[in-house]
Amino acid sequence: MKRRCVARLALVAGLLAVVVLGSAMAPAAEPGGSRAGDRGDGGGYGPTPPPTPPPPGTPTQEAWAWTQLIPGGAQVRVATPATTCPILVVTTGAQAVRHQMVLESTVALYPTTATVCTRRVAATATAARIDTATSPVPLRPNTNGAVPLPNWTQPGSPTSRPANVALIGDTGCRIPAAGTPQACTPQGWPFQRVATNAADEPAPPNLVVHLGDYIYRSRPGPTPSPFCGGPGTSPSMHTWGCLVADFFQPAARLLAQAPFVFVRGNHETCGRSGEIWFRYLAPTPSLTACGAPNPEDFSRPVRIDAGTLGLLLMDTSCASDEANPPSCALAQRAARYTAQFNEVNNSLVRDGDNFLLSHTPIWAVRGQTAAGNPVWIDEILSDAVAATSLGILDRRIDLVLAGHIHLYQMLTFETSAQFHRPPVVTVGASGTELDPKTWQDSALIGRLLDGVAIGELITVDRFGYGVLRDTGATWNLRFFNQFGTRVPGTNCNLVGARFPNCL
Repeated sequence: MKRRCVARLALVAGLLAVVVLGSAMAPAAEPGGSRAGDRGDGGGYGPTPPPTPPPPGTPTQEAWAWTQLIPGGAQVRVATPATTCPILVVTTGAQAVRHQMVLESTVALYPTTATVCTRRVAATATAARIDTATSPVPLRPNTNGAVPLPNWTQPGSPTSRPANVALIGDTGCRIPAAGTPQACTPQGWPFQRVATNAADEPAPPNLVVHLGDYIYRSRPGPTPSPFCGGPGTSPSMHTWGCLVADFFQPAARLLAQAPFVFVRGNHETCGRSGEIWFRYLAPTPSLTACGAPNPEDFSRPVRIDAGTLGLLLMDTSCASDEANPPSCALAQRAARYTAQFNEVNNSLVRDGDNFLLSHTPIWAVRGQTAAGNPVWIDEILSDAVAATSLGILDRRIDLVLAGHIHLYQMLTFETSAQFHRPPVVTVGASGTELDPKTWQDSALIGRLLDGVAIGELITVDRFGYGVLRDTGATWNLRFFNQFGTRVPGTNCNLVGARFPNCL
């Protein structure tokens, strides 16, 4: 054999040895998972190379992971400054399976925006965590990457729906374009204290409902966090960095505890923080929903099943009492909301318990006239309900949960055979400056509100959160102040469409 041929054979043998050795060292694909290169998006088991160090003074890069309920089940989401998505490890029983998360959008300028990754999780899953080795930046709120899952769908669960539901709303620190801002300190803006206590008192919740309004800024600023207005950040307040500063950081303990359901508020219209809403929190993420010429300010209602509890999610971000809600098509509101209430009544309500979620209350007391009658909102929504084919909300709707008014309120109506109006529970007192309470609840009992007499009315002008507890026979409702102490007179059990005899 000639020397040239011998050399070629030796070279081929050496290359084969490298290929074989590399194959032996590569990790084996796990059932249901993926391997690097399968998706063509850079996903894999190994850690992503570290990014270029940010300029001095730029906020520390970090990724946030959370779980939210969407139509069809639970979804884990991650917002990260990395340009690729991490691996989600899902455990069912004794089996752990690695899944590449789905890339929804890529980072442009952190913390102005962040890469969004999602992954649906099966109802039978018992645990889930982000593989920290596949994230080039620290993970929050759990540094080990663990995320909460619905426990009511897991095998052997003693309940078929969430047993404890924490209710929060209107949480952002108010910083207007002009005038005196809210003090974004624990004393002036107690949202972090509210969220931390809601994660434990009176019991750890297994579902959290945020009733809307996350960012109350009309200008960015480095307080309470440099993520919104610090060095190297965007001059806009409608950014991922401001959402981190005003929601994710103070809500960290609660995000680590339970899955969330997010409601869109009037501060999430496309004229305000709508792009932030659709990119990070909406049931279906979108980068174009707020684009011209037709911004999506009237998203269709959807049903979210929390086990046997139906949550009917309505976008009432434009049904505000403001004279001109930013970017909303005012002339369309009445017809749009009538069509949506018809859809709720005819398609989304099912047998069992149904809660309607609307940032703007359909009915809520917010003042008193000189004649002693209640001043109420929202006439746009109440007129839309009256214009539906039923003329009322479907009788299977047990509660309306709302925010928008910066107080806590439980409102019921006198019942009649021909008319049905479910109780309205408003929780808008979780952080943003409180509204003044200028009336006595007892003086309004029996007075007409939108043509129907008030049955019960309890209003609390303190920061705090609500809790709904499944008693097995009904729902118990309570309101807790920012320190986790129940406010006297707010311990109520649902009986039909009333909350009688509150303690």
